[in-house]
Amino acid sequence: MTTNRFLFLAMPVRLTLCLFVSALMVAGLSGCGSSRHVSAKRVSSVGAAVSGKGSGASGASQRIDVSGSLPAETRRLLEEARRWMGTSYRYGGSTRSGVDCSGLTSQIFVNALQIKLPRSSAQQSEYCRRIDRSELMEGDLVFFRTGSKGVSHVGMYVGDGRIIHSSTSRGVIVSSLDESYYRRTYHSSGRVERYYAMISGKTGKKNKNKNKNDKRKDKPADAPDLKQRMEESPVSVPAEDLDRLLAGVSRKVSEKVSEKVAADPKASKAVSVAADLTAVASAAADKEKAADRVRKALEKKRRDLEDIIDQKVDSVISDYFD
Repeated sequence: MTTNRFLFLAMPVRLTLCLFVSALMVAGLSGCGSSRHVSAKRVSSVGAAVSGKGSGASGASQRIDVSGSLPAETRRLLEEARRWMGTSYRYGGSTRSGVDCSGLTSQIFVNALQIKLPRSSAQQSEYCRRIDRSELMEGDLVFFRTGSKGVSHVGMYVGDGRIIHSSTSRGVIVSSLDESYYRRTYHSSGRVERYYAMISGKTGKKNKNKNKNDKRKDKPADAPDLKQRMEESPVSVPAEDLDRLLAGVSRKVSEKVSEKVAADPKASKAVSVAADLTAVASAAADKEKAADRVRKALEKKRRDLEDIIDQKVDSVISDYFD
């Protein structure tokens, strides 16, 4: 009787512990980098039983609007993102049969704009130029720290404070950055420079991260360049006089160098050693050429002897059988 009462009282405690462990599992599986050994079916069943953080369960709109006023490159990114909606999650995947978070962003950019991004979310974070969250525009990447080490999840901004990403529990979905989970795990935002270069002339937005230390000034329009000044110069030197002048300068330089070498015993010795080495190298080259000629002559003799032997053998065989 006492044992049955104890078991009856322990049941609520056990049920509470089970729900708490399930909630921890779902929260821990919300980032790309933490689900390598987790079954997709198991994650889906847990996500259905418990309201998963970071899974889009808050009711964020799953529509991705593509405004005609956006640059063509931005529209292509958003249209490509639409095609991935509903794709299931697969660790290391990059196809419509299963894709992870960094695989999704990589495929969107390469399919839409032929821009190849690094494969992992951490590498993509380093690849992008860091921007403030308030600067986010369609096509920018948003990074999250879902584990204990750096960036482990990534999504692409699609406008209206939302991202498209691959959730471990629900696959490719649209989630709001205002959800408490994403506010808590937000790490940084980044911009793909090649993409921004394509649209920078069409959006009217200036690059706020331009180097402020760049003190180069544009050349005044009326400042003549060196070539123009040379062309306008009244001084004219004939080509033959210029060649003669250069030859004279070269000769004077050579004489100065010779004088310096002659005045320095160490330099004179170095020149002498260099000359000796040059002579030795030249002699060695001559010997090598001579040896090569001998080898070629011997090779020719060998071939001639082989031909004579073959002829003799053929003659003997022919006489024997005839």
